[in-house]
Amino acid sequence: MNRMPTRKSMFLLLVSLLVLLSACNSGGGTQGAAKNEAAGGNEGKKVQLQMWFWQGASFEKIIPEFNRTHPNIEIVPQIYKWEDAHKKLLTAMSAGSGAPDIAMIDISQLDQFTKYPDKFYDLNELGAKDVSKDYLEWKWKQASVGSKQLGLPTDIGPMVLYYRQDLFQQAGLPSEPNDVAAKIKNWDDFLAAGKTLKEKTGANILSNPYELYGAIRDQGNDLYFDKDENLIMESNPQIKKALDYYKKAREMGIAGTYDQKNALQEYSAALNSGKIATYISAAWGRGHVETRAPDTKGKWRAAKIPEGTGNMGGSFLLIPKESKYSKEAYTAIQWLTSPPQQLEVFKLSGNFPSTPSVYGDKAFTETGYEFWGNQKLGVLFSEVAKDVKVQRKGPYYQTVEDIMNDGMLAVTVDKSKDPDKEFWALVEKAKTKLKNK
Repeated sequence: MNRMPTRKSMFLLLVSLLVLLSACNSGGGTQGAAKNEAAGGNEGKKVQLQMWFWQGASFEKIIPEFNRTHPNIEIVPQIYKWEDAHKKLLTAMSAGSGAPDIAMIDISQLDQFTKYPDKFYDLNELGAKDVSKDYLEWKWKQASVGSKQLGLPTDIGPMVLYYRQDLFQQAGLPSEPNDVAAKIKNWDDFLAAGKTLKEKTGANILSNPYELYGAIRDQGNDLYFDKDENLIMESNPQIKKALDYYKKAREMGIAGTYDQKNALQEYSAALNSGKIATYISAAWGRGHVETRAPDTKGKWRAAKIPEGTGNMGGSFLLIPKESKYSKEAYTAIQWLTSPPQQLEVFKLSGNFPSTPSVYGDKAFTETGYEFWGNQKLGVLFSEVAKDVKVQRKGPYYQTVEDIMNDGMLAVTVDKSKDPDKEFWALVEKAKTKLKNK
């Protein structure tokens, strides 16, 4: 039988409702949860952090250990292709929604994001100052904007010369790493070695002359832009030098016409069959050679490149302001980029640490690599890492580099094209594209 509620029961119900509404407004309900989340709190519940990075970064190999040792935080990895990771992040940041809690950004792309520093948390406010000394100073500065630190460093890319020791021996060239560095001290020596290699073995010293251009370009004090975002290619002497050696290598016929970007299968076959004798690349290039040329195991070595090193690649972990969990996200990126974890990633995949305290570890000083004739590559990498120059890329570096790379590779293949004329035409093309941005 249905009964009408008494006045007493109605009064008690009303009091209960008022208490519930008061709790919601004071932080006990959805509004309070939102405030807690914005401040980095999680009310004792497990926080899930969306993390974007790309294939080859290798974070997926150590994230399970972080999740195991941090029961209140779970990193959820989302792995993309390198170019897709940056495009997706740029789209999300431009839209003002959809960004992850943690974003990995390559140094070549960094400036186009950090020109909007308010879009990211200042990691100094979360404790980054306490760990700054763990990293190479030049690397740390790359993610600094004024007094703000927007990213924690991951790997770096100190350049070395990977070379086929057997082909150098056949050509009568020095073949031990220290001898190669001592005898091939400058880029003229390098071209001369290329001429000898071609005559004695038929091998090209490089996959294509643009590889040489890139190495020399990256040894300069400046790249494509000045601090005011003015394109300085026409006035930068290092760019002119790089172009000059591109032309020499092309004219001498000592470099191939292999396109690593658009014809990877053909390039890989050439590298695997001994048609290419060297590869100028970063520490991560070790994995590149091992993957592309598996039949050449034991035939490769590495040495310092002529005229000093440069830096190819390397990345940072940043926390977009969209994240509601800045405190937990900082805990995660500080762990992921700490010296022990960078050492572990180096052991697992060869990505070279930006934390010099680990360079004395046995993984560097005593570990030989069978593919490389048991050479202790870590010793070489750690030596050149300390000599890298800090170069400012600017937010539109990759825009210009894509134009130059694609255009000059076309010049490499088409011998009827004049490299000087084509190069400066590409610079004008870059200027036009920059005006429309």
